[in-house]
Amino acid sequence: MRVKKIPIDKIVIPEKRARATFDEEKLAELRASIEKHGFTVPILVRELPDGKYELIDGEHRLKIVKELGWKEIPATILKVDDAKATLLNVLANTARGTQNPMDVAEALKKAKDAGLTEEELAAATGHDVRWVRLYLTLNELPDEYKEALRDGRLKVGHIKEAMRLPNPQEIDAALESTLVHGWSVSVLKYYVDRRLEEIKQAYEAGEPEKIAEPPKPEEAQQIVTYGDCMICAKKWPRKELMMPVLCPDCRTLLEYIVSQLGDPKKALNIVYEALKEYFEKRQAQKQEQPQPTLISSGPTQYNIPNPMQNVQTSTNTPGGLNQNTQQQSYPQMPDLSQLGISKEDLELLQKIKKLKEAGLL
Repeated sequence: MRVKKIPIDKIVIPEKRARATFDEEKLAELRASIEKHGFTVPILVRELPDGKYELIDGEHRLKIVKELGWKEIPATILKVDDAKATLLNVLANTARGTQNPMDVAEALKKAKDAGLTEEELAAATGHDVRWVRLYLTLNELPDEYKEALRDGRLKVGHIKEAMRLPNPQEIDAALESTLVHGWSVSVLKYYVDRRLEEIKQAYEAGEPEKIAEPPKPEEAQQIVTYGDCMICAKKWPRKELMMPVLCPDCRTLLEYIVSQLGDPKKALNIVYEALKEYFEKRQAQKQEQPQPTLISSGPTQYNIPNPMQNVQTSTNTPGGLNQNTQQQSYPQMPDLSQLGISKEDLELLQKIKKLKEAGLL
């Protein structure tokens, strides 16, 4: 290994190599640094049999000095074979963390084809073998997805998530929907999780033949837009779904009410009307009993507000309560144990009270 100035016109840039991505601002900073301070780190090259030099690292520096009119450039000259040259190129650019993923994938493949093992590539790049295998797999993608990785419409994370699906048809459908709708990695992950659950349920039921074809982009968008309510199982916009903190008793009660009365909004109205009628009946029974002579302004009135009066629901999505529901301020419930109510009725009303206090009724 030696360092010396070499003619720029004798430097050959390989067609397939890892490249760090520089925006205009970074290029301007690099240019200013070279103009003011010169070279602090020589470019890296290897000698070729014909007397020329193959660039290993330093493409942006080389481009800038060409624009500045330089004829020579400081270079560290190595005598290495194809595999080691490729490996050094990957190492230099991986360390910067801004490389194009397809350039790295192609460089890794070139190094592997030259005789390096996946373990050696992993050790040299500072990643594990799974990382190496994932990048090597990028070389097998259709050209459409390779180009999307080059121009940033797809990320390696998208490929990693899609590859959790069981076959190429499913993977292709997932990536197609990602490109059509511009999904983030997290949205694609949600889609893959849902699709895998559908496939799993079909196999557990012993009916794999009933697995539907992978969703088209329009259908896939519905999958990631809507979620299932855990109580009524209705579809609802995911961004409006909430996860209340419920004790087992309250959840059981809520599920029972919905299962018996159907639509949550309808069930809420029925519960309200039932409670109103119940309290009115109890009050009438109390008034029929002999009362001591007291100065009173009139019978006690239990004002039970209708919880549906101020409910705000989405106008363009399936029915159900959402996170925009305005919580009510309920009056203190009377001491029902003094009204001759059975223990079972009292426990039920106490659970309903808890649901109201939690803003769920």
